[in-house]
Amino acid sequence: MSNYKEDESQLNLLRNGGEAVWQKFYDQHRSPFRAFFMQYGRMSPEEAAGLLQDAMVVFHYNATTGRLSVPLQSNLKTYLIGIGKVLHRRKGGSTAGWDDQIPDEAVAPIADRIADQEAAAKMARALLDRIGEPCRSLLEMVYIKEFVMEAVAENLGLPSEGAARKRKFDCLQKMKELLK
Repeated sequence: MSNYKEDESQLNLLRNGGEAVWQKFYDQHRSPFRAFFMQYGRMSPEEAAGLLQDAMVVFHYNATTGRLSVPLQSNLKTYLIGIGKVLHRRKGGSTAGWDDQIPDEAVAPIADRIADQEAAAKMARALLDRIGEPCRSLLEMVYIKEFVMEAVAENLGLPSEGAARKRKFDCLQKMKELLK
């Protein structure tokens, strides 16, 4: 008795199905595959996509020729990633120390989040360059160096924490104006 009934029925669909069934399978497994190899193989998105293409060719051959048959020993996603690992090793890549856990989050959200963070950091650096002193020093102490307000007041020669908080507020307002 197999633990992978859904995958076995999907395999039967792939064997007998046309291009639309294969496209759906590809779309369903593209992001986890790419995320896995980008994380553990330190591949670029393009390299991971190329490896996926090669793995899909092998998977297609195994599925349509009967080399992959029921009862399955793993789910199809794990099998596809296993093919990718073998291909990666054959190309001289190392898989030592890899975690076998397959990420569930799609590549696009990961890449988008990184791109958004980089864009925000670039914008913050540009604003800090434009805002000038003493606001630049104060905001760097608070947000980059993570000083407590008492230390900010002491470093800037302000009389109290409250004065440092007020100066921070004024600097943030000034930065807000620069954004307009």
